[in-house]
Amino acid sequence: MLKPDSNIVRIEGEAKLAKLSPAQKKFNSLIKKIDQQKQLLAVWQETIPYLQKLSAEKLEPLLKTYSGYRAELAQLLDEQYAVKGFTAKQREKMAHLILDTCADLINQHGMEELKPLYNKYSEADFDTESQEIGDFSNDVMKSILKGSLGIDMDDEEIDLENPELMAERLRERIEAQRQQHEERRGKRKKTAKQLKKEAELKAAEEDAGKAIRAVYRQLTTALHPDREQDPEEHKRKTELMQRVTVAYKKKDLLQLLELQLAVEQIDQAHINNIAEDRLKHFNRVLQGQLDQLQDEVQEVEMTLKMNLQLMPFEQLTPQRAISRFKRDLDGLRLEINQIKHDLNRFKDVKHLKAWLKNYRMDRGMDDFDDFLGDLKF
Repeated sequence: MLKPDSNIVRIEGEAKLAKLSPAQKKFNSLIKKIDQQKQLLAVWQETIPYLQKLSAEKLEPLLKTYSGYRAELAQLLDEQYAVKGFTAKQREKMAHLILDTCADLINQHGMEELKPLYNKYSEADFDTESQEIGDFSNDVMKSILKGSLGIDMDDEEIDLENPELMAERLRERIEAQRQQHEERRGKRKKTAKQLKKEAELKAAEEDAGKAIRAVYRQLTTALHPDREQDPEEHKRKTELMQRVTVAYKKKDLLQLLELQLAVEQIDQAHINNIAEDRLKHFNRVLQGQLDQLQDEVQEVEMTLKMNLQLMPFEQLTPQRAISRFKRDLDGLRLEINQIKHDLNRFKDVKHLKAWLKNYRMDRGMDDFDDFLGDLKF
Protein backbone atom coordinates (compact mmCIF):
# COMPACT_ATOMS: atom_id res chain seq x y z
CA MET A 1 0.00 0.00 0.00
CA LEU A 2 1.36 3.46 -0.91
CA LYS A 3 2.36 5.81 1.89
CA PRO A 4 0.01 8.80 1.81
CA ASP A 5 2.56 11.40 2.87
CA SER A 6 6.21 10.57 2.19
CA ASN A 7 9.12 12.61 3.53
CA ILE A 8 10.40 13.84 0.16
CA VAL A 9 12.11 16.88 -1.30
CA ARG A 10 9.75 19.82 -1.83
CA ILE A 11 9.83 23.58 -2.11
CA GLU A 12 8.15 25.39 0.78
CA GLY A 13 7.12 29.05 0.91
CA GLU A 14 9.11 31.25 3.30
CA ALA A 15 5.84 32.11 5.04
CA LYS A 16 2.46 30.42 5.19
CA LEU A 17 0.96 32.95 2.78
CA ALA A 18 3.94 32.99 0.39
CA LYS A 19 2.99 31.98 -3.12
CA LEU A 20 5.12 29.61 -5.15
CA SER A 21 6.03 30.41 -8.74
CA PRO A 22 4.69 28.20 -11.57
CA ALA A 23 8.10 26.51 -11.87
CA GLN A 24 8.19 25.84 -8.11
CA LYS A 25 4.68 24.40 -8.18
CA LYS A 26 5.62 22.18 -11.11
CA PHE A 27 8.75 21.03 -9.25
CA ASN A 28 6.69 20.00 -6.22
CA SER A 29 4.08 18.31 -8.39
CA LEU A 30 6.70 16.32 -10.32
CA ILE A 31 8.50 15.30 -7.12
CA LYS A 32 5.23 14.07 -5.59
CA LYS A 33 4.25 12.11 -8.71
CA ILE A 34 7.71 10.55 -9.01
CA ASP A 35 7.60 9.47 -5.38
CA GLN A 36 4.16 7.89 -5.91
CA GLN A 37 5.30 6.04 -9.03
CA LYS A 38 8.44 4.81 -7.26
CA GLN A 39 6.36 3.45 -4.41
CA LEU A 40 3.89 1.83 -6.81
CA LEU A 41 6.69 0.23 -8.84
CA ALA A 42 8.28 -1.06 -5.62
CA VAL A 43 4.98 -2.66 -4.55
CA TRP A 44 4.60 -4.27 -8.00
CA GLN A 45 8.17 -5.58 -7.74
CA GLU A 46 7.19 -7.30 -4.49
CA THR A 47 3.84 -8.49 -5.84
CA ILE A 48 5.12 -10.22 -8.98
CA PRO A 49 7.46 -12.68 -7.17
CA TYR A 50 4.61 -13.41 -4.75
CA LEU A 51 2.27 -14.23 -7.66
CA GLN A 52 4.98 -16.34 -9.28
CA LYS A 53 5.37 -18.25 -6.00
CA LEU A 54 1.60 -18.76 -5.81
CA SER A 55 1.61 -19.97 -9.39
CA ALA A 56 4.37 -22.52 -8.79
CA GLU A 57 3.06 -23.78 -5.45
CA LYS A 58 -0.72 -23.59 -5.98
CA LEU A 59 -1.73 -23.06 -9.61
CA GLU A 60 0.54 -25.54 -11.39
CA PRO A 61 -0.37 -28.53 -9.14
CA LEU A 62 -4.09 -27.70 -9.46
CA LEU A 63 -3.82 -27.37 -13.25
CA LYS A 64 -2.04 -30.72 -13.44
CA THR A 65 -4.78 -32.35 -11.36
CA TYR A 66 -7.54 -30.71 -13.41
CA SER A 67 -5.92 -31.71 -16.70
CA GLY A 68 -5.66 -35.30 -15.50
CA TYR A 69 -9.38 -35.41 -14.69
CA ARG A 70 -10.25 -33.85 -18.06
CA ALA A 71 -8.22 -36.54 -19.82
CA GLU A 72 -10.12 -39.18 -17.80
CA LEU A 73 -13.40 -37.58 -18.87
CA ALA A 74 -12.41 -37.72 -22.55
CA GLN A 75 -11.52 -41.39 -22.18
CA LEU A 76 -14.80 -42.12 -20.35
CA LEU A 77 -16.78 -40.46 -23.15
CA ASP A 78 -14.86 -42.58 -25.64
CA GLU A 79 -15.94 -45.71 -23.77
CA GLN A 80 -19.56 -44.54 -23.51
CA TYR A 81 -19.63 -43.61 -27.21
CA ALA A 82 -19.59 -47.33 -28.08
CA VAL A 83 -22.48 -48.13 -25.74
CA LYS A 84 -25.83 -48.75 -27.41
CA GLY A 85 -28.73 -46.40 -26.75
CA PHE A 86 -27.27 -43.02 -27.68
CA THR A 87 -28.83 -41.02 -30.51
CA ALA A 88 -26.80 -39.68 -33.43
CA LYS A 89 -27.04 -36.16 -31.97
CA GLN A 90 -25.83 -37.33 -28.57
CA ARG A 91 -22.87 -39.10 -30.18
CA GLU A 92 -22.09 -35.95 -32.17
CA LYS A 93 -21.97 -33.99 -28.93
CA MET A 94 -19.75 -36.61 -27.28
CA ALA A 95 -17.35 -36.58 -30.22
CA HIS A 96 -17.24 -32.78 -30.17
CA LEU A 97 -16.45 -32.76 -26.46
CA ILE A 98 -13.73 -35.40 -26.89
CA LEU A 99 -12.11 -33.39 -29.71
CA ASP A 100 -12.43 -30.10 -27.84
CA THR A 101 -10.95 -31.51 -24.63
CA CYS A 102 -8.12 -33.41 -26.31
CA ALA A 103 -7.13 -30.46 -28.50
CA ASP A 104 -6.90 -28.16 -25.48
CA LEU A 105 -4.94 -30.66 -23.38
CA ILE A 106 -2.49 -31.34 -26.22
CA ASN A 107 -2.00 -27.69 -27.15
CA GLN A 108 -1.99 -26.13 -23.69
CA HIS A 109 -0.59 -28.92 -21.52
CA GLY A 110 1.51 -31.02 -23.91
CA MET A 111 -0.49 -34.24 -23.40
CA GLU A 112 0.70 -35.85 -26.64
CA GLU A 113 -0.65 -39.24 -25.53
CA LEU A 114 -4.16 -38.00 -26.36
CA LYS A 115 -3.40 -37.59 -30.08
CA PRO A 116 -4.63 -41.13 -30.99
CA LEU A 117 -7.92 -40.42 -29.21
CA TYR A 118 -8.25 -37.10 -31.03
CA ASN A 119 -7.48 -38.72 -34.39
CA LYS A 120 -10.14 -41.37 -33.74
CA TYR A 121 -12.89 -38.74 -33.85
CA SER A 122 -11.35 -36.23 -36.25
CA GLU A 123 -11.56 -36.21 -40.04
CA ALA A 124 -7.84 -35.40 -40.20
CA ASP A 125 -5.02 -36.25 -37.80
CA PHE A 126 -4.04 -33.72 -35.16
CA ASP A 127 -0.63 -32.79 -36.57
CA THR A 128 -2.00 -32.14 -40.07
CA GLU A 129 -4.81 -29.97 -38.71
CA SER A 130 -2.42 -28.06 -36.47
CA GLN A 131 -0.14 -27.31 -39.41
CA GLU A 132 -3.05 -26.12 -41.55
CA ILE A 133 -4.45 -23.95 -38.75
CA GLY A 134 -0.99 -22.55 -38.04
CA ASP A 135 -0.41 -21.67 -41.70
CA PHE A 136 -3.82 -20.01 -41.93
CA SER A 137 -3.28 -18.05 -38.69
CA ASN A 138 0.13 -16.91 -39.89
CA ASP A 139 -1.35 -15.70 -43.18
CA VAL A 140 -4.06 -13.79 -41.31
CA MET A 141 -1.50 -12.21 -38.98
CA LYS A 142 0.72 -11.21 -41.91
CA SER A 143 -2.28 -9.63 -43.61
CA ILE A 144 -3.23 -7.70 -40.46
CA LEU A 145 0.31 -6.39 -39.95
CA LYS A 146 0.54 -5.39 -43.58
CA GLY A 147 -2.83 -3.63 -43.55
CA SER A 148 -2.57 -1.87 -40.18
CA LEU A 149 1.15 -1.16 -39.88
CA GLY A 150 2.43 -1.54 -43.42
CA ILE A 151 4.94 -4.17 -42.25
CA ASP A 152 5.87 -7.23 -44.31
CA MET A 153 7.01 -10.08 -42.07
CA ASP A 154 8.48 -13.35 -43.34
CA ASP A 155 6.97 -16.73 -42.45
CA GLU A 156 9.85 -17.51 -40.09
CA GLU A 157 9.22 -14.23 -38.22
CA ILE A 158 5.57 -15.12 -37.51
CA ASP A 159 5.42 -17.43 -34.50
CA LEU A 160 2.04 -17.38 -32.76
CA GLU A 161 3.17 -20.11 -30.37
CA ASN A 162 5.84 -17.77 -29.04
CA PRO A 163 4.11 -14.37 -28.72
CA GLU A 164 6.95 -12.81 -26.70
CA LEU A 165 9.52 -13.56 -29.41
CA MET A 166 7.14 -12.43 -32.13
CA ALA A 167 6.42 -9.19 -30.26
CA GLU A 168 10.16 -8.54 -30.01
CA ARG A 169 10.60 -9.12 -33.74
CA LEU A 170 7.67 -6.81 -34.44
CA ARG A 171 9.18 -4.09 -32.24
CA GLU A 172 12.44 -4.42 -34.18
CA ARG A 173 10.63 -4.05 -37.49
CA ILE A 174 8.65 -1.04 -36.24
CA GLU A 175 11.84 0.59 -34.96
CA ALA A 176 13.59 -0.06 -38.28
CA GLN A 177 10.60 1.42 -40.09
CA ARG A 178 10.67 4.47 -37.81
CA GLN A 179 14.38 4.99 -38.42
CA GLN A 180 13.88 4.79 -42.17
CA HIS A 181 11.10 7.35 -41.89
CA GLU A 182 13.34 9.64 -39.83
CA GLU A 183 16.14 9.29 -42.37
CA ARG A 184 13.79 10.25 -45.19
CA ARG A 185 12.56 13.23 -43.20
CA GLY A 186 16.14 14.21 -42.40
CA LYS A 187 16.99 14.44 -46.08
CA ARG A 188 14.25 17.01 -46.62
CA LYS A 189 15.19 20.64 -46.29
CA LYS A 190 14.00 21.92 -42.91
CA THR A 191 12.26 25.24 -42.42
CA ALA A 192 13.76 27.99 -40.29
CA LYS A 193 11.06 27.33 -37.70
CA GLN A 194 11.93 23.60 -37.53
CA LEU A 195 15.65 24.36 -37.22
CA LYS A 196 14.99 26.85 -34.44
CA LYS A 197 12.81 24.37 -32.55
CA GLU A 198 15.44 21.63 -32.87
CA ALA A 199 18.15 23.99 -31.63
CA GLU A 200 16.03 25.02 -28.63
CA LEU A 201 15.25 21.40 -27.81
CA LYS A 202 18.91 20.41 -28.04
CA ALA A 203 19.95 23.34 -25.85
CA ALA A 204 17.28 22.48 -23.26
CA GLU A 205 18.43 18.85 -23.15
CA GLU A 206 22.05 19.94 -22.74
CA ASP A 207 21.13 22.33 -19.93
CA ALA A 208 19.13 19.59 -18.19
CA GLY A 209 22.11 17.26 -18.49
CA LYS A 210 24.42 19.92 -17.04
CA ALA A 211 22.05 20.46 -14.11
CA ILE A 212 22.03 16.82 -13.06
CA ARG A 213 25.81 16.52 -13.63
CA ALA A 214 26.36 19.51 -11.34
CA VAL A 215 24.46 17.81 -8.51
CA TYR A 216 26.37 14.58 -9.15
CA ARG A 217 29.76 16.35 -9.02
CA GLN A 218 28.86 18.09 -5.76
CA LEU A 219 28.01 14.74 -4.17
CA THR A 220 31.07 12.89 -5.47
CA THR A 221 33.35 15.68 -4.27
CA ALA A 222 31.91 15.48 -0.76
CA LEU A 223 31.56 11.71 -0.55
CA HIS A 224 34.65 10.34 -2.29
CA PRO A 225 35.82 7.58 0.11
CA ASP A 226 39.50 7.57 -0.94
CA ARG A 227 40.13 10.75 1.06
CA GLU A 228 38.64 9.24 4.22
CA GLN A 229 41.02 7.78 6.83
CA ASP A 230 38.45 6.51 9.34
CA PRO A 231 37.40 2.91 8.39
CA GLU A 232 33.76 3.35 9.43
CA GLU A 233 33.43 6.65 7.62
CA HIS A 234 35.17 5.15 4.58
CA LYS A 235 32.60 2.34 4.52
CA ARG A 236 29.70 4.79 4.91
CA LYS A 237 30.91 7.01 2.10
CA THR A 238 31.55 4.01 -0.16
CA GLU A 239 27.95 2.89 0.27
CA LEU A 240 26.67 6.42 -0.33
CA MET A 241 28.83 6.77 -3.44
CA GLN A 242 27.35 3.56 -4.82
CA ARG A 243 23.86 5.01 -4.34
CA VAL A 244 24.95 8.27 -5.98
CA THR A 245 26.38 6.42 -8.99
CA VAL A 246 23.24 4.31 -9.46
CA ALA A 247 21.00 7.40 -9.18
CA TYR A 248 23.12 9.34 -11.68
CA LYS A 249 23.07 6.51 -14.23
CA LYS A 250 19.28 6.38 -13.90
CA LYS A 251 19.06 10.20 -14.11
CA ASP A 252 17.24 10.00 -10.79
CA LEU A 253 17.41 13.66 -9.77
CA LEU A 254 15.03 13.16 -6.85
CA GLN A 255 17.33 10.53 -5.31
CA LEU A 256 20.37 12.78 -5.81
CA LEU A 257 18.65 15.73 -4.11
CA GLU A 258 17.52 13.49 -1.25
CA LEU A 259 21.13 12.33 -0.82
CA GLN A 260 22.29 15.95 -0.75
CA LEU A 261 19.81 16.65 2.03
CA ALA A 262 20.77 13.46 3.88
CA VAL A 263 24.49 14.34 3.97
CA GLU A 264 23.60 17.98 4.79
CA GLN A 265 25.20 19.27 1.61
CA ILE A 266 22.05 21.34 1.10
CA ASP A 267 19.17 22.28 3.39
CA GLN A 268 15.52 23.27 3.02
CA ALA A 269 16.46 26.91 2.52
CA HIS A 270 18.63 25.89 -0.45
CA ILE A 271 15.74 23.93 -1.96
CA ASN A 272 13.37 26.86 -1.42
CA ASN A 273 15.71 29.25 -3.24
CA ILE A 274 16.72 27.30 -6.33
CA ALA A 275 17.03 29.84 -9.14
CA GLU A 276 14.17 29.86 -11.66
CA ASP A 277 16.38 29.05 -14.67
CA ARG A 278 17.97 26.11 -12.83
CA LEU A 279 14.55 25.01 -11.63
CA LYS A 280 13.36 24.79 -15.23
CA HIS A 281 16.30 22.48 -16.04
CA PHE A 282 15.49 20.38 -12.97
CA ASN A 283 11.85 20.17 -14.03
CA ARG A 284 12.86 18.89 -17.46
CA VAL A 285 14.95 16.12 -15.87
CA LEU A 286 12.15 15.28 -13.43
CA GLN A 287 9.56 15.12 -16.22
CA GLY A 288 11.74 12.65 -18.11
CA GLN A 289 12.17 10.58 -14.95
CA LEU A 290 8.41 10.58 -14.32
CA ASP A 291 7.68 9.52 -17.91
CA GLN A 292 10.13 6.62 -17.60
CA LEU A 293 8.66 5.45 -14.29
CA GLN A 294 5.12 5.62 -15.67
CA ASP A 295 6.21 3.55 -18.67
CA GLU A 296 7.75 0.93 -16.36
CA VAL A 297 4.60 0.73 -14.23
CA GLN A 298 2.38 0.54 -17.31
CA GLU A 299 4.47 -2.29 -18.78
CA VAL A 300 4.18 -4.30 -15.55
CA GLU A 301 0.43 -3.70 -15.35
CA MET A 302 -0.22 -4.57 -19.01
CA THR A 303 1.70 -7.85 -18.67
CA LEU A 304 -0.32 -8.80 -15.59
CA LYS A 305 -3.60 -7.81 -17.26
CA MET A 306 -2.83 -10.24 -20.09
CA ASN A 307 -1.94 -12.99 -17.60
CA LEU A 308 -5.10 -12.37 -15.58
CA GLN A 309 -7.30 -12.09 -18.69
CA LEU A 310 -8.28 -8.48 -17.93
CA MET A 311 -9.16 -5.87 -20.52
CA PRO A 312 -6.41 -3.25 -21.15
CA PHE A 313 -8.61 -0.41 -19.87
CA GLU A 314 -9.47 -2.13 -16.56
CA GLN A 315 -7.96 -0.65 -13.41
CA LEU A 316 -5.40 -2.92 -11.78
CA THR A 317 -3.65 -2.49 -8.45
CA PRO A 318 -1.22 -4.91 -6.76
CA GLN A 319 -3.87 -5.85 -4.20
CA ARG A 320 -6.48 -6.45 -6.89
CA ALA A 321 -4.04 -8.62 -8.85
CA ILE A 322 -3.49 -10.81 -5.79
CA SER A 323 -7.22 -10.97 -5.02
CA ARG A 324 -8.04 -11.85 -8.64
CA PHE A 325 -5.41 -14.58 -8.71
CA LYS A 326 -6.63 -16.13 -5.44
CA ARG A 327 -10.23 -15.95 -6.67
CA ASP A 328 -9.23 -17.81 -9.82
CA LEU A 329 -7.50 -20.46 -7.73
CA ASP A 330 -10.74 -20.93 -5.79
CA GLY A 331 -12.60 -21.19 -9.10
CA LEU A 332 -10.21 -23.89 -10.28
CA ARG A 333 -10.73 -25.87 -7.07
CA LEU A 334 -14.50 -25.74 -7.69
CA GLU A 335 -13.96 -26.95 -11.26
CA ILE A 336 -11.92 -29.89 -9.98
CA ASN A 337 -14.66 -30.87 -7.53
CA GLN A 338 -17.26 -30.56 -10.30
CA ILE A 339 -15.37 -32.70 -12.81
CA LYS A 340 -14.74 -35.38 -10.16
CA HIS A 341 -18.49 -35.42 -9.55
CA ASP A 342 -19.19 -35.58 -13.31
CA LEU A 343 -16.80 -38.50 -13.79
CA ASN A 344 -18.79 -40.55 -11.30
CA ARG A 345 -22.18 -39.50 -12.71
CA PHE A 346 -21.30 -40.02 -16.38
CA LYS A 347 -20.54 -43.69 -15.78
CA ASP A 348 -24.32 -43.99 -15.65
CA VAL A 349 -25.72 -43.65 -19.20
CA LYS A 350 -28.91 -42.08 -17.86
CA HIS A 351 -27.04 -39.22 -16.17
CA LEU A 352 -24.77 -38.72 -19.18
CA LYS A 353 -27.76 -38.44 -21.52
CA ALA A 354 -29.39 -35.88 -19.23
CA TRP A 355 -26.22 -33.78 -19.21
CA LEU A 356 -25.75 -34.03 -23.00
CA LYS A 357 -29.26 -32.66 -23.47
CA ASN A 358 -28.09 -29.25 -22.21
CA TYR A 359 -24.59 -29.39 -23.72
CA ARG A 360 -24.05 -26.81 -26.48
CA MET A 361 -21.34 -27.52 -29.01
CA ASP A 362 -20.85 -23.84 -29.82
CA ARG A 363 -19.87 -23.16 -26.20
CA GLY A 364 -17.70 -26.09 -25.27
CA MET A 365 -17.62 -27.72 -21.87
CA ASP A 366 -16.69 -24.62 -19.95
CA ASP A 367 -15.41 -21.17 -20.80
CA PHE A 368 -13.22 -21.46 -17.71
CA ASP A 369 -11.04 -24.00 -19.55
CA ASP A 370 -9.94 -21.39 -22.09
CA PHE A 371 -9.00 -19.01 -19.29
CA LEU A 372 -7.00 -21.65 -17.47
CA GLY A 373 -4.98 -22.40 -20.58
CA ASP A 374 -3.71 -18.82 -20.68
CA LEU A 375 -3.24 -18.14 -16.97
CA LYS A 376 0.54 -17.99 -16.58
CA PHE A 377 3.18 -16.19 -14.53
